[in-house]
Amino acid sequence: MTTDAPMQSPKSGLGMNKKKILVIAAIIVVLLVAVASVSWFSLQDRIGTRSHHYTVRIEANTTEEYVVRLPVPVDISGRMPPYFVQDIEILMGYPVFALEEYDYGTGLEVRASGYVEFEWTKVWPESWNEIYGNITMTTGAEGWDDPGPARSWIFSDRSDARIYFLYSCINSHMETPVFSSGGGPMFDFYLYPNGTGWQQIEISYGWMVIN
Repeated sequence: MTTDAPMQSPKSGLGMNKKKILVIAAIIVVLLVAVASVSWFSLQDRIGTRSHHYTVRIEANTTEEYVVRLPVPVDISGRMPPYFVQDIEILMGYPVFALEEYDYGTGLEVRASGYVEFEWTKVWPESWNEIYGNITMTTGAEGWDDPGPARSWIFSDRSDARIYFLYSCINSHMETPVFSSGGGPMFDFYLYPNGTGWQQIEISYGWMVIN
C-alpha cells in the first residue's frame, strides 16, 4: 500500500519566496547604511564646520540721517574677517558702511535713515582654522570661564533709535550623518541708547551648546 506525499500549496511556496526576498533586501539595506557611514566619516570637511553670523537691525522712526557705531568680529589676535564690509548683505533700508578706528577699538559705522537691517554670514570648514570668536570694543567676554559681565562700547547720535545686535561663532561637528554637536560664543543686545554719543552698555554673552 502506497501513501501519496502531501501536496504543497502553490500559495505556501510563494509566501516562502517572499520572506526570502525580504530578508535579502534587509541585509542589503544594512550593508548600504554601513558603507554610507564609512564614506561620510572619510570626508573631513563634512564632519566639522564653523558658522559665523552677524546681524543688526536699527529701528529709527525718522527720515533724517543718523549715525550708529558698533563692534565687529575679530579672531583671538584682533584680526577681522577679510572683506567683512564688502560681504554684508542689506536686508532692509539703504545703510552706508565704513570701518573706523576709535579710542575703544575698530568699529562699524552705519549711516542710514529709517529702519535698516543687514547681516554678514560665513560658513567655513573647520580645517580652515578661521575662528572669529570675539568682537571689538568689548570686555568681559573672552572665553568660557570669563566671569563677566560683558560690556561693549557703542555710539548713536539718536536716543530714540532702537538697536538689535547679534553675533555668533558656532563650531559644529557631525557625530553621524544625522546628529551634530558643538557650540560657540554668542553676543547680543536689544536696546535704546542711554542718550547720545559714546556709551558702554551691558550685553548678553554666553556659550551656545549643540548636543
